[in-house]
Amino acid sequence: NMQGRLLMLLVFSICFTRGSFRSCPTIPVQKNFTLSEFMGTWFEIESLNTHLEKGDCITHTFSQSADNWIYVNTTEKRDNGKRILYMGKLSPANVNQAAKLQILLTEGVYMDFGPVQDQFTFIPYNVLATDFQNYSLIYSCTQHYFTPTIYAWIMSRGSQLEESTIKDLENILKTNGINIDKMQQINQKDCP
Repeated sequence: NMQGRLLMLLVFSICFTRGSFRSCPTIPVQKNFTLSEFMGTWFEIESLNTHLEKGDCITHTFSQSADNWIYVNTTEKRDNGKRILYMGKLSPANVNQAAKLQILLTEGVYMDFGPVQDQFTFIPYNVLATDFQNYSLIYSCTQHYFTPTIYAWIMSRGSQLEESTIKDLENILKTNGINIDKMQQINQKDCP
């Protein structure tokens, strides 16, 4: 009968979502964040779960334009030696928390004018920690059905970062329940 089927569907739905639904962890962002001090070039030292970037020598350059957008140019070197440029725009996501940002990756092109990559939508881009001159820890999480996809980046103003600083930044993620077992080091040696 129809009532029996609906009841069975309801019980199945509750059982299915109760054990498997997780949401993005809410992690406090940096207080006293000044976007203008964050501008400039950052070298990617470690990353978690990034499917876009697959190469070495990854840098992110942030610059504010006259139209008040913050433009982000991300470059990387692939195994075949090609340099890839991803372009995006960054904007505030929360007026009360300056370190809560969102990024829109607008396009990605090979630097030798090869094929254009897919377009994306705004994704969270939260600055958890930075001293503006040496290190930065970025966290992002997007919800896909019943599980979150978590991203994190440890960045430096130079091509290297003190091991103790890396450990401190990793600990911020770990103490907030982020599994960093798959954190990958980014090769910044022999870069152009």
